[in-house]
Amino acid sequence: MRETAGVTLRAILRYVRARGGDGAVRLVLQLAGETEPAEAYDDPRRWWSYQTKINVFDAAAKVLGDDGIGLHVGQSILSYSVNHPLRLGLLLLGGPSQLLRVISATGAKFNNAADMTTLSSARDQATVEYRLRPGYRPSQYDCDYTRGLLTQLPALFGRPAATVEHEQCQVRGAEACIYTVRWRQRRWFRRNRAAARVDDASGDMLAGRIELLQRTVAELVAAEQPERALAIVADRAGYAVNAEAFLLVASPAPDAPRQVHGYGLSPAEIEVLSAAPPTSFAGTLVVDIASPNRYYGYLVAFCRDFFDAERRMLDAFANLAAVTLDALSALESAAERRRIAESLLDLARRLTTARTADEVAGVTAEAVRSVMAADSATVLLHTDGHLRVAANAGGGDERQRKARRLAISRADTDLFERFQAGTGEARVYDRDSADPYIAGLLESFGHQTMVVVDIALPEHPYGILVAAYDTPRDAAQARKIAGRMVGVADQAATVLRTCELLETNWRLAHVDALTGLSNRRAFLAALESALQTGEGAVLFIDLDGFKAINDSLGHAAGDELLAAVAGRLGGCVRAGDVVARLGGDEFVVLTHGALGASGVPELAERIESAFTAPISVLDGTHVRARASVGGTRFTAGEESRVVLHRADIAMYEAKRGALAVVT
Repeated sequence: MRETAGVTLRAILRYVRARGGDGAVRLVLQLAGETEPAEAYDDPRRWWSYQTKINVFDAAAKVLGDDGIGLHVGQSILSYSVNHPLRLGLLLLGGPSQLLRVISATGAKFNNAADMTTLSSARDQATVEYRLRPGYRPSQYDCDYTRGLLTQLPALFGRPAATVEHEQCQVRGAEACIYTVRWRQRRWFRRNRAAARVDDASGDMLAGRIELLQRTVAELVAAEQPERALAIVADRAGYAVNAEAFLLVASPAPDAPRQVHGYGLSPAEIEVLSAAPPTSFAGTLVVDIASPNRYYGYLVAFCRDFFDAERRMLDAFANLAAVTLDALSALESAAERRRIAESLLDLARRLTTARTADEVAGVTAEAVRSVMAADSATVLLHTDGHLRVAANAGGGDERQRKARRLAISRADTDLFERFQAGTGEARVYDRDSADPYIAGLLESFGHQTMVVVDIALPEHPYGILVAAYDTPRDAAQARKIAGRMVGVADQAATVLRTCELLETNWRLAHVDALTGLSNRRAFLAALESALQTGEGAVLFIDLDGFKAINDSLGHAAGDELLAAVAGRLGGCVRAGDVVARLGGDEFVVLTHGALGASGVPELAERIESAFTAPISVLDGTHVRARASVGGTRFTAGEESRVVLHRADIAMYEAKRGALAVVT
């Protein structure tokens, strides 16, 4: 559950380890009921439930004998949990006041079980509200942990810890926790490099670099050309790390010439260093300018020595350069990217609510038409040995009518064979296609070009996705943009598989595998619902002498008899009534409403009459079944166990005779 960020669990257990060792950590996890290995709780990317956090806090308090552990962990968070990239990002906000203005967004990075809001803020104090969301039980550990975190806001910026007053508390019955945070104002200053080698966590040393990075961010935001952005980074980065010599080598785009910026180096040295990135060694820092999307180049700084903070600062500038280049590159096709992003986001959102194959097909067709800027988009799913149209978007009335009649078989085209192979590759066809069936389809529907992508997972082919165009398209360009379709098809295949699994799981949980009727669980749920809404009736049906059938003819005959009984019972009831097999040879019928309640005798008579004719099992052996039927009416508000007990008694009172076997 995504309620508590992994940084919190990591902070708790690192605090425990620092005071009690690995043995204390193992004991805490054991007392908290946690079964995963200790290293699993050291992953800051992982999320946990709110209750897990509270359980671990409680166990840690017992193991360490420290009832104030929530406060102590919060006060030590900078040492145990907040990694340097996040600290740098928070530092860029400028100070405690600025951070408190966005405390809601910041708090969401750590806790999805509560909302944190700054009610008021001044230069040296603020009032913060911490409110658990409905469904979560307040805990003193959580309140203390939040108070400890708030004390560290000024410390993040190199200032003394804040004092925090906790006037109102949810544990004591308040609607929300209210904290008053006060801190001392402090003027930032720059240290001379030669003054001393101080700990890289020193806010004084880092502050000047952060100020420079802030100014660089402002300038990069205003930069309109990648070349200008790289020049800004080259000018600022070397200064930020106090390099004696510096070099930036990067290509803004794959087909763009390299940009080379540097100082403190001779032309010959620049030529050598720009030919290939050097290796980091003493006095040399080398970092890549790279984003998740692509590699742009590298930064090289030379000096006799570097502080650890300066190494991180150079990484920050390299990352900043990469992000800026990504952004500027994206601006070249902003309108198209925005449209595609909106379509894909809408697809993802709508697919989460799709529950049937037809719903998935409809959503997917609409998304593909938008993403591919196609004249029409079609989803064909594999049904009964054919590819049939499940959804069409943008086809028009005439094309819709043709699409509904379309059924592609294995004999029609090799498209069917390729679909079942599930290569995952996009295929482009036009009216000159060597496949006469596809060429005929294009002509019949008035299209010039179509792009086809398989909707398939390994061992699970579902169908094909088609984007069609009324005007000719360059095949190479069509294949280039077809990658967008592949992603949509993959999402559709995943959701179709989920629908299958949900259907399978639902059937396993609610349907009797032998008869196809509702099972005991599904019937009890339906009865509980009926008892909440109105009156009705329950009829209990038992096959007389069923055991004799199993003993004389075998279980296979017994199974066939039960399946046949299910069919006959289904023919006796109204639409909306529930027929279920409770187990063995016991069946039950649930009818709704006043008509169902008043019609118990008639329904019981219909059920008994349904077994007048013999039932054929195995190789033609006939058995004449007799059903004992007992029923009872119910009204809203009764207990289900009471209703079932009355129906059971009525059935036993009705029991007469036995099952006869006729050959």
